[in-house]
Parts: sequence; C-alpha cells; structure tokens
Amino acid sequence: MTSDVSRPTGDRSGAAGPAVNSYTEWDPLREVVVGSLLGAVFPTWHESMRHTMPESAWPVFREHGGSPLPERHLKAAEAELDGLAEALAAEGVRVRRPDTARHHRPFRTPEWESDGGLYAAMPRDSLIVVGDTIVEAPMAWRCRYHEADAFRPLIKSYFRRGARWLPAPRPQLTDELYRAPGAPGRWAVTEFEPVFDAADFLRFGRDLIVQRSHVTNEFGIDWLRSALGPEFDVHVVETADAHAMHIDATITALAPGKLLVHPERYVHSELFDGWEILPAPPPTLPADWPMYFCSPWVSMNVLSLDPETVVVERQERPLIEALTGWGFRCIEVDLRHVYSFGGSFHCVTLDTVREGGPGRYLSVPGR
Repeated sequence: MTSDVSRPTGDRSGAAGPAVNSYTEWDPLREVVVGSLLGAVFPTWHESMRHTMPESAWPVFREHGGSPLPERHLKAAEAELDGLAEALAAEGVRVRRPDTARHHRPFRTPEWESDGGLYAAMPRDSLIVVGDTIVEAPMAWRCRYHEADAFRPLIKSYFRRGARWLPAPRPQLTDELYRAPGAPGRWAVTEFEPVFDAADFLRFGRDLIVQRSHVTNEFGIDWLRSALGPEFDVHVVETADAHAMHIDATITALAPGKLLVHPERYVHSELFDGWEILPAPPPTLPADWPMYFCSPWVSMNVLSLDPETVVVERQERPLIEALTGWGFRCIEVDLRHVYSFGGSFHCVTLDTVREGGPGRYLSVPGR
C-alpha cells in the first residue's frame, strides 16, 4: 500500500486543488513523492555503466548485481528518507511514498536478462512532472526497466483525479542502443531508440533544459519535445562532465534568477543571461565514505520548497553558509547514507504539486 505522511494540523498541501501541478523547480511545494530504499539491490552490471559509475564500484556491481545493498548502511539511509518525509510534513507538505517492490527478482526479455532491479529511491530519475502531466521515462539501464512500477499505484491515483499520464515508448534496450567499446562517439548510448532519464531535465515554466548524457540521447529529447507539444520549449545545454548522468548535480535552479552550479562542470548558456550564478562550495564528505554510484558533489542536489527555502544536508556547512548568505532559509536534514546510493534531496523526491502556473524565466534568443 502507498502511504501518506502529513501533519495532522496546519497542512498547506492543497489536497482539494489539482491532482498534479508543477511547472518549476522552486514554486511553493504542496505535495511530493519521497522515494524508498526498501528491498534495494546492487544493479546488474552492464558495460555502459563504466562511463558514469566510480571505477571502485565496478567489481562490486559485477560480483553482486541483484544482491541486497549493505544492510546496515541501507537501514541508515532508509531512516534518513523517513526523516526527510517527516521534515517536509513539518513544513506543511503532503508526502507520498511508493509501494515496496521486489527488486531482487531476476527478469528477462527475449533479448537480454537482468539479475534484478535496483530500487525505488530516486523517483526523479524515472518520472518528471510537467504542468499537469506525469511522464514516465524510457531509462537506458536494463536493471531499471521496471523501476517506475513501484510508483504505478500513485500514478494511477493521480490519473483518476485528473492528471495526464504520458509513458514514453517502451525501450528495447538491445545491444544496438549501446556504443561498442572502442567505437567513436562521446556517449554510451546511440540513437537506436529514444531513451532518457528524467533527471537530465530541469523545469523553468514553459521552458525545460536538458543535457545529453550517457543515459539520454537526442532521440529521447526529441520524443519528449514532441510529446509535450508547442506549449513547451526544450533547450539542450552543454555541460563539462565526461561522466554526465543527471543534470541536477551540475545545475540546480533555486529560485527565479538564482542558479547553484558545479564550479567545473557548468558551462554558461545565454539562456541564463541576467541570472545570479553561485558556484557550489566543495562537498564535505569524508574521503573514505562509500560512494557506489556517484561523486560527493551530489551535495549540491538540494530541494527548493519555495523561492526562499531549501532543504540541505545537515553536515554540508560551507553550502549552508553560502545559501544563507544568498538569502535562503536552510532546512537541515541528514542524508549522507543516501548519498552512497546515488542521490540527494532533488533525486529522492518528485514534486507533484507546487503553487503557480506556467511562466517564462529564461533568456531565449529571438523570443
């Protein structure tokens, strides 16, 4: 069963309003999905992962794909997700959680097989809300083929209450999708079929930005552009990240005109002319902290509750000081154990209801 976490009094979630309404990364948050690591397993290894995963994790994935993640660390991480849900509820946000899924079960198609799934921890990876529409992403990792299933009961409930539901074409994920070792090209995925992770997109009202990455191809970007129609514009931006996979650890939109960026990966785009740009301070994660999926720069993956309020990892003191000095109220929450499994506050949430409607915030030439 799906579960709700909300304050018994003082709830500002706007439950009587639209089932789904979210156009930006910063409008006042009223309802959110928070992921879960229950039953999470190591991903089944695929050669395309070498482009994005820390090299120290490759042998672990090869040997333990489909096996449970380390229990002690996993329990601590799930407790942090529960704490995040409680912190958001304390701010008057209605919180929804996914079903518990059987990630350990192997599965196969006629072309390939996987020793198991992964988790339901990062709804931002598989789903994106654009206005009143929930889009299911055609993800490029084979082990994530069924990842959105844990969120299906929630999606169906939103649909029955009036939301639009837009699943992308089911990808085949055959060998033709992946660049062969040594073959020319920058990215792990080819243009064989449309694939993308939803976390490669950020929303700015009627405009979305997206990066090409090792899990998002031009075909996938073109599909979403076509599916959303002429009411929305999708802009491809460059990033200086050889391991690109998810834009929200390179660019984080905190408020209209305010952008938190990775000091080395961010490449300025004229779309942000006139915006204030704050390079994120280095993360404070200890060098020996286990990081299976990503770099410690997931520290800048914060969540905006409104244009003046952000949720930040409690121990990232330089970042908290920088954001406070920039005029933000910081809600401090523990999430370091979740870091180990590939995400932080923006990754582990899907904002389904925010106040406000479509607007234009970017400097688009000729418009």
